[in-house]
Amino acid sequence: MNIRRVAIAIVVVLVAASCSHFQPAALSVGAFHVSVGPPGLSGDRVADVTARGGAPAGARASVWLDRRSGAPLASGALPLRFTLAGDQAGPGVHTLLAKSRGANGTRSGFALFSNDLRLNQVQALGSHNSYHVAPSVPPFSQIPQWQYTHSPLDVQFESEGVRQIELDVFVDPAGGGHLVVHIPDLDFGTTCARWVECLRVVKSWSDAHPSHLPIAILTELKDSGVAGFPTPILPWDGPAMDELDAEIRSVFGPRDVLTPDDVRGQHATLAEAIASSGWPFIDAVRGQVIFLMDNGGAIRDTYTAGRPTLQGRMIFTNSDVGRPDAAFIKLNNPIGDATRIHDAVAAGYVVRTRADGDTFEARENNTVPRDAAIASGAQWVSTDFPVPGRAFGTPYFVQIPGGTPARCNPLNAPAWCTSAQIESLTP
Repeated sequence: MNIRRVAIAIVVVLVAASCSHFQPAALSVGAFHVSVGPPGLSGDRVADVTARGGAPAGARASVWLDRRSGAPLASGALPLRFTLAGDQAGPGVHTLLAKSRGANGTRSGFALFSNDLRLNQVQALGSHNSYHVAPSVPPFSQIPQWQYTHSPLDVQFESEGVRQIELDVFVDPAGGGHLVVHIPDLDFGTTCARWVECLRVVKSWSDAHPSHLPIAILTELKDSGVAGFPTPILPWDGPAMDELDAEIRSVFGPRDVLTPDDVRGQHATLAEAIASSGWPFIDAVRGQVIFLMDNGGAIRDTYTAGRPTLQGRMIFTNSDVGRPDAAFIKLNNPIGDATRIHDAVAAGYVVRTRADGDTFEARENNTVPRDAAIASGAQWVSTDFPVPGRAFGTPYFVQIPGGTPARCNPLNAPAWCTSAQIESLTP
């Protein structure tokens, strides 16, 4: 039996099946264990070669990429660690072959790994408070920070290039399902009034465009309002959060959502999974959605209570590097948080940042935060102004350069990546 041929067949079948549960780790065969880590900066990957059962003193090995002839990619004493540059292997399945000759004869081993693009190797446009409709009645209509209106969600996906939305969600005091609104009784204009209603809009558009880049749904669980107004504000306790997850499942099937369980796989924590296996391939998760939590602190801790690695949960929490639930990190200040964004993306986390806030940058045509956000490498850059003509007479708007609608991430995508490999708005 040709072991290499069988191994290639296994990898190809798993990738072709677009199995979201398939962890993109290398398949290692032979006397050597050969492993390839997830991509880091510039798509570079760390490879390790060790001898199964231990290596004789002074044992050395050489490693070739996809062939046994010519100069080796790396050579050295075992255990051998080296960096596979992002531009050394294009997309698709590749082989790392390790071989050594010594007094005990020739030993070899190889690993098959896929170098296809992953979810964290892109950068896409997001919208902030994506449901929002500006107040039309004084005095609320005169508050500058509320004077922005977004298109309906499906229009944002279809013609504005948005692939990350944000929904503010309140517990419904009447028990009819969670509400989507900025501030009850004050800033209440919305294109979809209930959580489930918004999700159904997303699901309908997604079903009609099954090859889209996964849509990130940032969810802010709100539990504060303004005293003296009639709508009561209820806390986000455990049962309310369980209901939130249940409402997601009522709209999206198991194959429609990339969940924390999918990414964690067999690893003990999400942080471990990110460091050793990384995010799924884009082609394995096309047409899916991924839920992210905007909140940290007490609300996040309530959601993770009893489930420190988000076992069975539907939403990735806004976490910190190294925490058991860490996969997504919100860093909204692209200038003040620049170093933290860079380090988080380099370590394999996905990050959301903002290009503008409270309409200030748009009114002044201040593009400095926008440009910093785009250059930061954050996977999602969020704005209130995703198209021209809405910025109070200034030319301000936000677009991902070369994005169709997403582009290759400027920090961690390999040199061979093109926007067309990710998604195109053109059918």
